Amino acid sequence: MEVQINYKGIDLVVKGNYTEGEYEIYYDDDLSGHPGSASDFDVQSIFVIDSDINIEDLFSWEDFNEIKDSSTLAQANVGKPFRIAGLVVDAQHRITKTNRNYGLLSIQDFTGKAELALWSDDYVKFTNYLEIGRNIMIAGFFKQSWKGNGYEFKVTQINLLETAKQTLTKSVELTLNPLYISVEMVNFIEKNMKKNPGKSSLKFIINEPEENLKVILQNNEKGFSMNDDMAEFLINNPEVEVSVGLIGN
Repeated sequence: MEVQINYKGIDLVVKGNYTEGEYEIYYDDDLSGHPGSASDFDVQSIFVIDSDINIEDLFSWEDFNEIKDSSTLAQANVGKPFRIAGLVVDAQHRITKTNRNYGLLSIQDFTGKAELALWSDDYVKFTNYLEIGRNIMIAGFFKQSWKGNGYEFKVTQINLLETAKQTLTKSVELTLNPLYISVEMVNFIEKNMKKNPGKSSLKFIINEPEENLKVILQNNEKGFSMNDDMAEFLINNPEVEVSVGLIGN
């Protein structure tokens, strides 16, 4: 099986046995080249371009499965919001014996793979995401199963990773030493916020270690929409410590 996807503007071809979680990644214009590694699909990199930016409460499928397979851990995490992301490697539309539609969604990241069931209204709401090759982010929580003899994961939201920056970013916090503040930095951020208005907040924490001073700057009236230009700028300025808060956390 073969699926074409776009990652950071690069056309890629994913080949392999999806049901077994085995696949290889190739550049579209050089299928004879060496396959990429699964770590190329680090979901944190996809979300904000680079994994150096901290994303709060983003779980791997390995961690998710550890909780899902343990009644003790699932019980301890009942009601806690989870966000997990990855590549859809299998999607099935099915009908029960009582003629109810439901879907099975298999998602994989570089740590592992998990299967989630979507029932009734959830199936109708999220059916468009049941497509192999999509990079998605899933939000939900563990709850007691309707049978009362275990725990299940309730999906509350699914987003495409390509739009997650805009739709899920609640706040961006930048911490830096005043020595690194430049006219170019101030001009870029000012122009970027004007060009990309939105509801995400931006906070500056200026730390002066020698004098042990801290200044917090935040505009509560004007927000912005997280965008690739801003993310790339922050990546190229490693002296700025970045923390991203997500909606729902």
